[in-house]
Amino acid sequence: MFAYRFFVKSFGGILSVTLLFIGCGNNCPQALNVGPSTASVNHSAGTPGNAQTFQSFVATCGPGEGTAALANSTWTASDPSVQLSASPSTQVTATCTATVATPITITATQAGGGTRTGKATLTCQ
Repeated sequence: MFAYRFFVKSFGGILSVTLLFIGCGNNCPQALNVGPSTASVNHSAGTPGNAQTFQSFVATCGPGEGTAALANSTWTASDPSVQLSASPSTQVTATCTATVATPITITATQAGGGTRTGKATLTCQ
């Protein structure tokens, strides 16, 4: 009984943290992330000042936990005045061709039949 109490009092916090990390396994939330999450560019600036490059990545669990892997994605923009480089790819360059009053949503959808999506916001000034 003393050994149990000693173990729980002394190592209970470490055990909880260890179980938290071991528990990642199959319950790992693997959302598609887009970075940067927000950006602002001037459409009248010359190249590259009128463009922003975005990347899509998926966080990984298990060995190498806490790392991110680039994810091949199909990219779209919520406004037709934003021109996107070719996709699917792990990154896209969004070029502003006009001032837009509201922020534009840049969306990445995982290529190859994946269901994950990620979004970022671009302001074209």
